[in-house]
Amino acid sequence: MAEEKKIPSQVDYIKMIEKKTAALFDVSCSMGAICAKAKQKDISKLSSFGRNLGIAFQITDDLIGVMGDPKVTKKPVGNDLREGKKSLPIVLAINKSKGNDKKIILKAFGNSRASKKDIEKAVEVIRSIGIEKIVRKQALLYAEKAKKSLNSYSGSAKKELISLLDFVVKRSL
Repeated sequence: MAEEKKIPSQVDYIKMIEKKTAALFDVSCSMGAICAKAKQKDISKLSSFGRNLGIAFQITDDLIGVMGDPKVTKKPVGNDLREGKKSLPIVLAINKSKGNDKKIILKAFGNSRASKKDIEKAVEVIRSIGIEKIVRKQALLYAEKAKKSLNSYSGSAKKELISLLDFVVKRSL
């Protein structure tokens, strides 16, 4: 039953994605700098950019996985909820909700037999408690950290990286 599953904290969630998606983005940006024979300080800055871009990307992707439009995502609404993925929107929703709202979310969480109606009700509860706004704010926080890594740069390369970053966090549901 979903109530028996350990729900991580937001800190645990960030640590988890730092070891996955953020690490992938970090290495990708670092390798680009290394291949360009950049100085160590530039490699470090681009590593930081990649790590924070990766976190912002994953947070946004997780939001889309819970609340995204199936026509865009090609996945059913609430698919991550049904699969029991411990994504930030779900972690926050379970930890912030109370009473009947929490029961509705937990009924759908990790329940492959949850009905379409159960999932829709859970997603509606998640929307009603303001999770989208909270999660978007977190993604923007990491996007700002990524932008700060680029402060000492100028020109078209910086503009392209910022454009990528903006796309990542502003993707629509």
